[in-house]
Amino acid sequence: MKKLSTLTLITALTILPMANSFAAWKELGSNPLMVVYVDLDTINDMGEKAQILSMLDLKKPGENQTNKKKVSSIVGINEYNCPAVSYRPIEYKEFSGPKGTGKLVSDNKTPDSPFEPVVNESWAAGVFNVVCQRK
Repeated sequence: MKKLSTLTLITALTILPMANSFAAWKELGSNPLMVVYVDLDTINDMGEKAQILSMLDLKKPGENQTNKKKVSSIVGINEYNCPAVSYRPIEYKEFSGPKGTGKLVSDNKTPDSPFEPVVNESWAAGVFNVVCQRK
């Protein structure tokens, strides 16, 4: 089973550049800064943890701190530790256009990033509720 999960994750990471154009995005909600979307078809359960492809569509463009380019959306795979109410990014890409369009601003692979607490009323909390409340 672990081999299958690893294969699924590797496949998801390989196709992430194309995933935003084929994803079945479901809007979770919004606030004055962004709209949050998830692709429910990408949920991958791994025991007490689960991964999902999500997208943050920024209402006002931000700036990548490294290359100073405009960022309008972020598409990434996040892993959630349901019992610990925490998450971490596995990989994320920043785009210059809305909804994962435009030029690729940055490509970030962070498979060893530490888990962070899920903060109430944050975008991560909305995604956590979708992924972990199914268990």
